[in-house]
Amino acid sequence: MPTVEFPYLGIAIDPSDPFPSGQIAKRPLTRAIIRSVATGKRMRCFVCLDSGADHCVFPASFATALGIDILTLKKHLTGGVGSTANPTYYTNLEIFLAPDIQFKSYVGFSPAMDAHGIGLLGQAGFFEYYNVSFNQKDMKFSIETT
Repeated sequence: MPTVEFPYLGIAIDPSDPFPSGQIAKRPLTRAIIRSVATGKRMRCFVCLDSGADHCVFPASFATALGIDILTLKKHLTGGVGSTANPTYYTNLEIFLAPDIQFKSYVGFSPAMDAHGIGLLGQAGFFEYYNVSFNQKDMKFSIETT
């Protein structure tokens, strides 16, 4: 099957005690367009392919930009590394990564993601649809299209 290849993108991480000069973390990030099924509004953003995430999750601020009132959505408390009981509100989005990579997904919006400013593509809603290969050595990842 054909694949679409993406480069890892670098994220600057501030200096800390163990890393006084800071760091550049290479991550499987790419640009995306997300579109609300309910409002029809769309926006551009960055997403990180996160095979450790159970679901696709975006910052709550993205919902506002898409004209979605998260308080009208179904809520579930979620957790991640170092956090628990994050309110996460679910609805349907269309996600566009490339011409051959477009899909609908039931995603969460969480205020806990606002500080990160990017979305996560997780197991349910992304990895269930696509085969993904990570090539850390060459700083690339590939998504198999259908």
